[in-house]
Amino acid sequence: MINKFNKIKSIIFPSKKINFFVIAILFLGVTSGAIFSNIIDLNDKNLVIDKIQLFISNIDKGEINSLLAFKNSIITNLSYSLIIWVLGLTIIGIIFNIFLLYIKGFIFGFSLSAFIITYSYKGITLSLLYTVFGQLLNLIVIIILTIYSIMFTINLLKQIVKNKQSINLLKFFKNYSLIFLITIIISLLSSVSEAFLFPTLIKLIIKLFI
Repeated sequence: MINKFNKIKSIIFPSKKINFFVIAILFLGVTSGAIFSNIIDLNDKNLVIDKIQLFISNIDKGEINSLLAFKNSIITNLSYSLIIWVLGLTIIGIIFNIFLLYIKGFIFGFSLSAFIITYSYKGITLSLLYTVFGQLLNLIVIIILTIYSIMFTINLLKQIVKNKQSINLLKFFKNYSLIFLITIIISLLSSVSEAFLFPTLIKLIIKLFI
């Protein structure tokens, strides 16, 4: 069982250095987003608070169309994943993928901080729900795809610059494509969670705490 787990882990996260780099960029984005939400001017902060309160109010009143939310979520998630995957097939794409990862982290950090700013300590619960049921699976998808996109670009560079014929790009491309298919399934689950589970739990939290 342990060997199987380690094998799966090595497939999903194949390079410790790249893993660390990707997670560091994501963490930088999350931290930047959280800091930015606290330093924006009062008018912008009030605008964010109003939007958060409207969003929570619409969920509480049942005015959120779950099917439409699911459709928008799956389109957004799959588009983001597809862009990262395609850019990973090019050499220059590595720069854009790192930037996209940072932006994803920035938005995530900003959103978490916005919940806390709006609802004080109660916002921590909302932030946890948003993390676990709204964005966790999606973040995992972005992390995995970014890791593989960077690895593919590095292998491509090695073969072009150093002419390393020992690198089997075709095999790695197949693995890269398989990872993409797996992330599509995860993105589907993430959208289901975001569109159906998250609003239900938010309603429960509103009744109990807000």
